[in-house]
Amino acid sequence: MRIIEKPISRRWRQDTQTMDEKTTSHRIEDEIQQATFRNELSKAGINLIYTGTWLKTAHSDFFKSFGITWPQHNILRILRGQKGNPINVNAIRERMVDKSSNVSRITEKLQKKKLIECRQSAVDKRAMEITITQKGLDLLTKVESRVHEINNLLAHLEPSELILLNMLLDKARSPRNGKAH
Repeated sequence: MRIIEKPISRRWRQDTQTMDEKTTSHRIEDEIQQATFRNELSKAGINLIYTGTWLKTAHSDFFKSFGITWPQHNILRILRGQKGNPINVNAIRERMVDKSSNVSRITEKLQKKKLIECRQSAVDKRAMEITITQKGLDLLTKVESRVHEINNLLAHLEPSELILLNMLLDKARSPRNGKAH
């Protein structure tokens, strides 16, 4: 008996054609006005950077409406997670989503806004212990009452698509052959 299988690429093309019909106006080719790419790897890299920038801009605009930046919000959330226990700048830096953020400068701005308190460490006079203030907690409550607005940027994706997206993004950051990217 002879078994005939459809090639995976044909099935994949059919699936992506259906997907393309839903997303035609937002294809990376149209967004950056580039008809072709060297290969799918190059296209994926450019698409990740473009989409990351799009999401970061949307987040920046959202947090600006509360008078803070996205990195400031990240620090406030880290401090809230400490449940009143102080934390130092280095520990905050390790937990930041954007590792390139200047935590010292950001904490100074948050302190001027009275969203955090900084005290000299009793153990190490060179280190500062940082905690969130009630004003900072209140601001986070206001942000979270509207955070659905920013989360809705991806709400059009199906739950299974979100799971796949998260898996692929995690895999993209994973070391290849034991070497970090």
